[in-house]
Amino acid sequence: MFPLKPPFVAGHEPTGEIVEVGAGVTDLVVGDRVGAFWNQKGCGRCARCQSGFPGSCANAQSWMHLGGGNSELMLAWASGCALIPDGVSFEAAAPIFCAGYTTMSGLRNADPRPGERVAVLGVGGLGHLAVQFSKALGLETFAVTAREEKKKELLSLGADDVIIAGDEPGPALRDAGGVDVILSTTNSAKQIASAFGALRPGGRFVNMGVADAPITLDPMTLMIGQRQMRGSSQDERSDLFEALQLVAKGKVKPVIETYPLAQANEVRERLASGKVRYRAVLQHAAE
Repeated sequence: MFPLKPPFVAGHEPTGEIVEVGAGVTDLVVGDRVGAFWNQKGCGRCARCQSGFPGSCANAQSWMHLGGGNSELMLAWASGCALIPDGVSFEAAAPIFCAGYTTMSGLRNADPRPGERVAVLGVGGLGHLAVQFSKALGLETFAVTAREEKKKELLSLGADDVIIAGDEPGPALRDAGGVDVILSTTNSAKQIASAFGALRPGGRFVNMGVADAPITLDPMTLMIGQRQMRGSSQDERSDLFEALQLVAKGKVKPVIETYPLAQANEVRERLASGKVRYRAVLQHAAE
């Protein structure tokens, strides 16, 4: 899926303090508290870069080209770093540099309007932030989950209602009156196809997950009512800034588990088994 060949240093969503800057760097200084996001820089010369979209440059570099954050020191391009607001810890900021950035971009790409209803499909590391972002923007927000035991927790995150649904969330969402926007982080193509049918006329489905199969949509549902399927990842730099500001204001609180860097392998096993709630953060204790 990703162009990684061992050996490599893993770890995205890194945060830390700048200890050295390269020649020509003028907007960051030693001592700055920053995070590095997924897309680091484009070539700077192609049509996408010149249009202000370096993340979709054919020759873009990501953290994978430089090495990840599971280390004491790492490299990053200045163009791929953003300042962490005062009062926000490294641990709380870390999930915003991928999960938060992605879901805020997805929400903004959905073009939500006042009074619209948003459903979040797939409430995990990304989805639990999407629920909070949607509520922070004043939108009626539903969380969709297959697990009844998560209802209380999702309500505490700000969801107005929690829809309990399995592989077919569409009927449950329609019974609740349908939604205008679906922010999807699930990897289930079956769930995506089902939920799409619960969009109200003019509704927008924003897909941010990697589906486990091709997504099949009913063409009549797509056409009648002018519903839309949109793809989204990390888009405008302003989306990241907005997400960090919401954390700084206390309107969004990432739910994290923290571990020392030495336990990286154990944490990966915990992550693979689906036991992490909702984001695992590795900490390097400075000497």
